[in-house]
This record gives sequence, structure tokens and C-alpha cells, in this order.
Amino acid sequence: MLTNKTILIGITGGISAYKICTLIRLYKKAHANVRVVVTPNALNFVTKLTLQTLSGNEVYIDSFEIDEYKPEHIALTESDIFVIAPASANTVSKIANGICDNLLTTTACAFSKPILLAPAMNTNMWNNPFVRENLAKLRAHGYYILEPDDGFLACGTSGTGRMREVEEIFDKTVDILFSEKKLSGKRILITAGGTKEKIDPVRYISNSSSGKMGFALADAAYAQGADVTLISTFKAERNYTNIVVETAQDMERAVKESLKNQDCVIMAAAVSDYRAANPSVEKIKKDGNDKVTLELVKNPDILKEIAGTPNTVIVGFCAESENLIENAKIKIQNKGCDYLVANDISRKDIGFNSDENEVYILDKNLNIKHLEKDSKQNIAKQILEEIFE
Repeated sequence: MLTNKTILIGITGGISAYKICTLIRLYKKAHANVRVVVTPNALNFVTKLTLQTLSGNEVYIDSFEIDEYKPEHIALTESDIFVIAPASANTVSKIANGICDNLLTTTACAFSKPILLAPAMNTNMWNNPFVRENLAKLRAHGYYILEPDDGFLACGTSGTGRMREVEEIFDKTVDILFSEKKLSGKRILITAGGTKEKIDPVRYISNSSSGKMGFALADAAYAQGADVTLISTFKAERNYTNIVVETAQDMERAVKESLKNQDCVIMAAAVSDYRAANPSVEKIKKDGNDKVTLELVKNPDILKEIAGTPNTVIVGFCAESENLIENAKIKIQNKGCDYLVANDISRKDIGFNSDENEVYILDKNLNIKHLEKDSKQNIAKQILEEIFE
């Protein structure tokens, strides 16, 4: 399965480091060439000789132990994928902030191919806001994160932080290596975030959309080789094209201007249904008034307007608080799009502002596929698979 593939494994200082011996065996059985780089602390949990015997290659620890012509951190980047497991909170945070104080982090900084992290740490460390921010930063820049499981931890507590099983890491490695560029040559336009409709210079009508689902779709499509254009109400620090808009009318213009030659348009943005008919150019003063009457007018229905674009798959999103499937069936028939992704916003554990989601995908023949609760990154990949496969 992995013939002619070189896998670089990075091991950091954590008790689950001993499990990587089994992971190396799995890679070797699949005929991969395995190279290993460790942090000095990793050798407190597993020996260099063991890793060298299992991999059949030299184990790299220090940047200055140079036996090759090239500097080691550059030579190691010639691998097809870099799998860091276990990835400690310390190493995750160093990589996210460009700190290169050992061979492993220096190699990660220079590595231009896929990097897969399998974090393992204490529950409180996993939930630390700085660690979460660093993981989000890495994910936003194309790193693959195999989030830890719940379970009994070496520190004697139970919770999230246990490294995923090595079989799962192996499967994820194979998935990345053989599916990463399957959207190469495809042009995909994606919208994200909630639009803002001005009432006056400081007030606006909007909604609770965080844009996370749209960003996850754009990241997943880009990682798989697509030419991505993201039209969003938040600025995206990404390597693909990002057009920032504010209102529904701004988004309508941007979508129509970018529509030509797109293979797929995914309307994940939460577009405001109404806007103020006559927004004030000055800040509205209270002036002792207990009531203010605001006249609203309908915004353009962008999804309905672009449905039926020749040679372009149009995907819509709907957010419902009740009768999810029934309302989704009505909406896809009314809008005329090819697919509709239905979200249940009555649940607090998914949807708006959450890092997780659970959706139903409907096609225009009213076939339904249920995607069970998962991270928005994984949901995004499954949505793309359903559309393109």
C-alpha cells in the first residue's frame, strides 16, 4: 500500500511514545520507508535503539549530529508526510509560533508537504485556551489534526487527551497520502460568515454565524488541490483567494463576479434575509423616544439566483430550528440548487459558533445522507466527498 512512500515520524516527550513502535511496524508492513526524528525528552519513554531497529534507519535527535551531506532538517523534508505522534502541548505550541529550538520543530518549520499531528496531553492542557488557539492556527494553515480520545490518562484522571489508536493514525496517513489532491483542477467558490446590514454607522442587523463551517470547507477544498475562492464576512489569513464583504448585496455582487468557470459554488454563508430600507447616514439618537420603527426590505436570494448555472454544481445551506428535514425538502425544491446541507440550530452542541456539526445532505431528487456529529473539518471533507464522488 505504501510502496515508494517515505514517512517521517516525529516523537515528542509523552507516555504514549511507546505506542509509536507499533505504528512504525504498521508502516513497515505496508512497505513504507520510515524515518524517525525525536525530541530529547522522547527518549525518556522509548529508546533510540528500539526505534532504529524497527524503522531500519538512523534516528535523528540533534541538528548537529550530521552524517549526511545536507543539513538534517532539510534532508528530512524529502519525506512524503510528517506524522508527529504523540504531539505534546509544548511541541504543538512551538510549531504554531515558528519556534525552532530542536531538530523536530526545525524540520516542521521547513516541511512543505502534509503534516499530521496526533496530540496527547492532560485534559486541562488540552482545554487550555492558548493550546486551542495554537491548534486552530495550525489547522488553518493546512495541518491535519487527529484530535485525542476521551479515556483514562496516565496522570490518573479521565477526560480528553488520550492519543488516538495507532491504527487510526495509520489509516489517516493513508487517507492523506492518497486523497490529498483529488480536487486538483477544480475551481470552487465558497461563501462564509453572517452578513451585516447597516441601520446607521454603528448599528447593524446580523446573525450568529461564526463562518467556521465555510472556512472549514474552503480549507478542505484547498488542501485537496482545488483552486478556491472564499467570499467571507471575516478576513481569512489563508493561501487561497479571499474576498471580504459586509452586506448581502456586497456578497451578491462578489458571487456573480466570481461565478464564471466555477465547477462548484457552496453557499455556506448566513445571508441576512432583510436589510434596513433607509439606513441612517448619522447615528440614530434616542432623544427620549421609547420606540423606533425600522422599515425592512428583502435582500437578494443569491442561492436562488445562481441555481441552474450551466456546468456548475450549486450547494446551499439551511439553518432550521424545527422540522429540519421537512423544511429542507421544501427549500431545495424552492431554491433549485443541486445539493442542500441542513443544520439543526436548536442544538447547542453543534452549528453556530461550535467547532462541531451534524448535518443532512439532500440532493435535488430528495435523497438524504446523514453525517453524524464530528468536527467541522471532518464534516467539510465528507460534504466535498459527497459532492464530487
